[in-house]
Amino acid sequence: MPIAELNGNKVYYEVTGDGPETIVFSHGAFLDHTMWQPVVDALSSEYRCITWDERGHGMTECNAAFDYYDLAADALGLLEAAGAERAVFVGMSQGGWLSQRVALTAPDKVRGLVLVGTSLPLMSDEEVTGFTQLSQGWLGMGPVGPIADAVYGIQFAGTDYDGSRYRERWLGKAPSAWAEPWQTILQRRDDITGRVGEITCPVAVVHGTADVAFSLDSAQAMAAAFPNTRGITVIEGGPHATPLTHTDQVVDALRGFMKSL
Repeated sequence: MPIAELNGNKVYYEVTGDGPETIVFSHGAFLDHTMWQPVVDALSSEYRCITWDERGHGMTECNAAFDYYDLAADALGLLEAAGAERAVFVGMSQGGWLSQRVALTAPDKVRGLVLVGTSLPLMSDEEVTGFTQLSQGWLGMGPVGPIADAVYGIQFAGTDYDGSRYRERWLGKAPSAWAEPWQTILQRRDDITGRVGEITCPVAVVHGTADVAFSLDSAQAMAAAFPNTRGITVIEGGPHATPLTHTDQVVDALRGFMKSL
């Protein structure tokens, strides 16, 4: 298994394909590197694709508290481990948050950003309250019953996609093992809306109309905020985890963005 020793943790990653351009794919919270597999299957004949498990997810360790700049540093470490100088960073949900911070901290390493089912501003107080209650249930009783249903619904609501393997993986760890990822989501993301002008690389947004985590309006506003925006691809009926449920549309958007660079 490819494991990189990065910033005090063993980080699991995979490199697929050997094309001249590199794409780093970062997953959403409570998912793992496998969420990008259908997309990688379609693109790896053209591009070198790096997927990985973020701290506390999948097969990657979480040995201390972390924030999204720490995850950005991990992503950059994997780029170096793969022998690549620059990449397009593609991130879904929290993967989008860390990818934005890669662009802020190492702009010379970023050819472009594709932000899938993610956001730019912080969550509202109401959203933080709701997710805090959900986290307390998860950490206290485990990801079972209505608690697991709620998180599962955030990812796949309105589709018939079978993501049961993720439910099984949630149960594969002690509830306490998810404490740091939850804390990072709730308390360790800084407001970078005032710094959006510093992200000058090309940026594209991909968003589903049925995403219950972040509204389409917020995604459209995010797409318009970047100085070098390439606009938004709207996926009709797409939930939060569109790379799994609407793979073809996501692949088409990514391929079009790569060819535009």
